[in-house]
Amino acid sequence: MEGSIMIRCGMAEVEITPKLGSVIPGYFGPRHASGVKDSLYAKSLVVESGENTVVIVVLDSIFVPESVTQTIRERVAEDTGIGAAAVLVSATHTHTGGPVSTGFGSVEDPAYLAWAAQKAADSVLLAYRTRKEARIGFGRGHEADIAFNRRFWMKDGSFRTNPGVSNPLIDRAAGPIDPEVLVMRIDDAAGNPIGVVTNYACHTDTVGGAELCADYPGELSRCVKRELGEQAVSLFLLGACGDINHIDVSGKYRKGADHYRWMGRILGAEAIKVREKIRVSDSAPVAALSETFTLKLRSPSQERIDEARRIIETGTDDTRTALYAREIARIADENPPVEATVEVQAVRIGELAIAGLPGEIFVEFGLDIKRRSAFGYTMIDTLSNGTIRAYICTREAYRQGGYEPQMTFRNRFPEETGERLVESAARLLDRLNEAGSSS
Repeated sequence: MEGSIMIRCGMAEVEITPKLGSVIPGYFGPRHASGVKDSLYAKSLVVESGENTVVIVVLDSIFVPESVTQTIRERVAEDTGIGAAAVLVSATHTHTGGPVSTGFGSVEDPAYLAWAAQKAADSVLLAYRTRKEARIGFGRGHEADIAFNRRFWMKDGSFRTNPGVSNPLIDRAAGPIDPEVLVMRIDDAAGNPIGVVTNYACHTDTVGGAELCADYPGELSRCVKRELGEQAVSLFLLGACGDINHIDVSGKYRKGADHYRWMGRILGAEAIKVREKIRVSDSAPVAALSETFTLKLRSPSQERIDEARRIIETGTDDTRTALYAREIARIADENPPVEATVEVQAVRIGELAIAGLPGEIFVEFGLDIKRRSAFGYTMIDTLSNGTIRAYICTREAYRQGGYEPQMTFRNRFPEETGERLVESAARLLDRLNEAGSSS
């Protein structure tokens, strides 16, 4: 019976702030870290129930390469015996993080990647070695005023991503948001807080500039620690937000100098409110599954390649047009792989399911998975396990245009990718639910 399965949990955080001068990826040109607004961390949760253990580790990073995921999993397996399928690795996607990605004028730093991988593994091992009898529970809140769909139909029938605040030509948003704030509460046997897991869908690109910063999840963490104590770990899972960001085009909520703090405080207050209402239990089954499949990648037509080369030769004052031309030419010149193997993962912790998806997933796919899930609470965690570093758009988005569907060296996944990921996640969640029901 489910009530007979006792749990032990551990949480830990280890700093992964890079040195000043490091390249900061995330924009259309290079930035070099000139300061530190707040420190970056790798944070881990270990949940053990009976003979099963699951691990979640999240890095304050725009992305976690597959090689880093593999390093973390191998070290965890070597030290604890926990298999790769039970270790979920993801990123908060902060656009003011360390040098982990090459592209758009940024170059990854292999030394930083290797160091951050070991630090992330350290966070898992610390959580594992400090695990104790625990009480956990789950709850949901609602926050609809800090996240906005960023894709719009214009009054002239055209389509734009981020058309600008108070633009009079805006007609309507092209899609929804996901306002659900999901919270996992973790306490020790005496009721003392171990930490909180929060899941929300909004791009972590609210800071800008050249100072390192964990963006709004960092401020969320400070809110949690102020309320629950410095020992409490705040682990953030980024929801399906490929087409969602913080920009309110109506102008009602205008971005200020410390917008990330404003967002973090609002989200932190909601998470704490939800946490206080959660009833915890000392038992829950845990399990994890993953599967991989191969996708055939898109390639540019010869006509598009020729056009890109013309743009490069003649020049253009449009920075983005020049960038996309160079990306198309790079595909033609470097002849990259035509297929990619991707991983989808699903984790169960009692009534909670976590669907770990690779890539920057459009919100519609996350909402679809939630609708299809039989679990009481379903978190969508994106940019998981490093197998996709690209936008995963709806089929409609490819017809509409805008920023996200633009083909680049790494953004070549086929139009059916989103549906394939949804089907895989739904299948894994069904299997976890059926296994739990029969235990």
